[in-house]
Amino acid sequence: MPLLGALFSRYWKPLGLAVLVASALAYRAILIHQRNDAREQAAQLSAEAGALRTSNQALGGTIDRQNAAVAELKAKADAAVNAMAASEDAAAREGAAAEGQAQQQARALIAAPIDFNSGCQGAIRWGNAQAAELASW
Repeated sequence: MPLLGALFSRYWKPLGLAVLVASALAYRAILIHQRNDAREQAAQLSAEAGALRTSNQALGGTIDRQNAAVAELKAKADAAVNAMAASEDAAAREGAAAEGQAQQQARALIAAPIDFNSGCQGAIRWGNAQAAELASW
């Protein structure tokens, strides 16, 4: 031990300088390692960012196609609704016309002369005469 103490007391400046140089070299090695890792990570993240941009563009195209398909379906649905409304309106007009015609026929039958004095035979003759008209109801 005294020998080490003597060596240390005599060569402490060169030993300190050697420790300082070794520390600087170790620190430099650590910094170089971290720099290289950071470069690798930056390259990897740049590649991922490019892939994500491409994916976003593809997704944007898909969204545009889906929006166009939805718009087309909406247009078809609107056309079907309009056609159904037109059909309903036409059916309502036809129904109103048939109702008006039926009311006219009913009024004509109500106003038709019936010979009350002829009894049942007269009613049967009248019914037979009106058979075509009554059958159309």
